[in-house]
Amino acid sequence: MITRSSCRLSLLRAAVALLFSVAVCSASAQVVPAFRGKPDLSMYGTLPVNFTPDFGYFAPVVFGYQLGGFLQTQHLLGVEVRGTIQRRANTQHQESALGGPRFALHYGPFAPYVSVLGGGGNGWRYLHPPIVGIVNPQPIEGTGVQWTVAGGVDYHVSRHLRIRLGDISYSKNYLKNWNLTSLNFTAGLVYRIN
Repeated sequence: MITRSSCRLSLLRAAVALLFSVAVCSASAQVVPAFRGKPDLSMYGTLPVNFTPDFGYFAPVVFGYQLGGFLQTQHLLGVEVRGTIQRRANTQHQESALGGPRFALHYGPFAPYVSVLGGGGNGWRYLHPPIVGIVNPQPIEGTGVQWTVAGGVDYHVSRHLRIRLGDISYSKNYLKNWNLTSLNFTAGLVYRIN
């Protein structure tokens, strides 16, 4: 026998279940918007200039090149990898291979970003400056863990091409014989693959 109170209780349970399922659907739709559109898969090439390597006996400017890529979602979060090689007339150099999270915003054609990267690095230098005409002294070399914090701005020229207006990064490389810190400025081109 069905009574009014049991019918009301069943209707109340059905209404609560319906409201709960609608709330869950709307909440899950709010969690996923970053993955709704196609993520931005891009690669880049830049020319870094290292202004403050602590190679010891003097502080030269070290030039090189940097290649990398990133996968950026539609909203804020992404991941980046980059590799850098820098040399100065073959008397000292440093290299690194890094990866980590990337955070980017979009303001019209401008896309500012920040990356926090970790990985490995290598560097070598002469303990004393080489003297012309004399056999160069034995260099000291080290390989170790490196972290880098980088930030910059990309300018969208077209759907697939961007100009990296500038990227400033601070790095610390914990080498066997010494710690190498550097402040780099880079600029270059970014190409969107997809």
